[in-house]
Amino acid sequence: MKKIDFNKLRFQSETVLVKILEEDFAIKNYYDIFENKDELKQIVNQLLSDSVKLNKIIAPRLYEICSQAKDILEFKEDIDFYIISSIDVNAFSINGFGYVPHMICLTSALVQLLSDEELSFVIGHEIGHLIFKHSQLYVVNSLLSNREEGQIPAHITNIFTRWSQYAEISADRIGFLVQPNLETIGKVFFKFASGLSEKHLNFNIQEYLNQLEKIKDLSLGDFYSSHPGHLLRLKCLELFSSSKLYPESKAKAMTVKKLHKELTDIISLIEYHPKDDDEKKAVEFIAAVGSYIAYADGNMNAQEWELLYEYLSRFTSQPEIYLEFNDFQEMELRTKRICEYYAKQNDDDDKYVLFQLLMKLVISDGRLEETEKVKLFEIGKRLKISEKRIKEIIREESENYLSPRKKLTLNKFFVE
Repeated sequence: MKKIDFNKLRFQSETVLVKILEEDFAIKNYYDIFENKDELKQIVNQLLSDSVKLNKIIAPRLYEICSQAKDILEFKEDIDFYIISSIDVNAFSINGFGYVPHMICLTSALVQLLSDEELSFVIGHEIGHLIFKHSQLYVVNSLLSNREEGQIPAHITNIFTRWSQYAEISADRIGFLVQPNLETIGKVFFKFASGLSEKHLNFNIQEYLNQLEKIKDLSLGDFYSSHPGHLLRLKCLELFSSSKLYPESKAKAMTVKKLHKELTDIISLIEYHPKDDDEKKAVEFIAAVGSYIAYADGNMNAQEWELLYEYLSRFTSQPEIYLEFNDFQEMELRTKRICEYYAKQNDDDDKYVLFQLLMKLVISDGRLEETEKVKLFEIGKRLKISEKRIKEIIREESENYLSPRKKLTLNKFFVE
């Protein structure tokens, strides 16, 4: 095998999200803060007390499988492998962060269910998590997840959820380097899905993948799962194996650009989108008109963007798509069109509910600016809402949510 460039092998969409989390939200600055040497030592002590650490004497066959996976990947860092007694079919890795050896844990049920070849893929997958240092973001995400609901902005939760799924696709590619046989890997996912071995079921990779077509027909999203579905992961590996990105690819392999497009289409099955025309119209209104109002004072602030994202996330797992505009003219045109649509719905209460959302957006910063007030009346009139009702909505929402705040400006001392 050629010298492996793991950064190139990482799933492109995961790389993008890691950059957003680490740089745009400055999460990488917390990695060394959240590394807990004492906690890692406690984990090691717990594993040594309650599980079996693999070595050449206790488990020569299993230890050899683990060692071969490390050698194939040329992974030089120390890893301790453990077997945990559990009825759950599972495997996981823990990064030692240089304080203790990395840990890869396999449950007894997993070892009993899989063949040696199938286990090699799982071990390679777990080493993949170590190679890409997924534990760094997992630690931050777990700390955030332990907070009470509503404390973490929707867009942060959304990005972390998407990243955790994409991370599995990256790790699968490393597992494939160790066990480059789709039939074998397909059996792994098949057994994970069914919980049964060949004793009870006949595995046919193409027949199994046919289930994916049914999922496409039903357009079922699985966004809030920590892992993509087994079928999606298998299909992603099939595409990867036939692309130029795979180190052992053939001359006529699929281009990396085409691979990314194919994968984007497959991964879209995880997402959820507006279900019907009413939801599509509501999403368009929130995105277009909400942005138009937010830019009333010349600039959309982070608080307004986060609130729009939160509104849209009720209907779609990809709010950012709807918040993209080529220029202000496009935003204005889309605003005009969607307002015309709702203006024709004379007996529809939706436009009043949506107008109330706009008001909450406007006063999210604790202030109602004159420019924002003018835009609210403009939109209200476009929706054919009476001036009296516009004033009533502004008053009602202000009574419930307004918290007047002083506009802060730079002190003369700092300006000079």
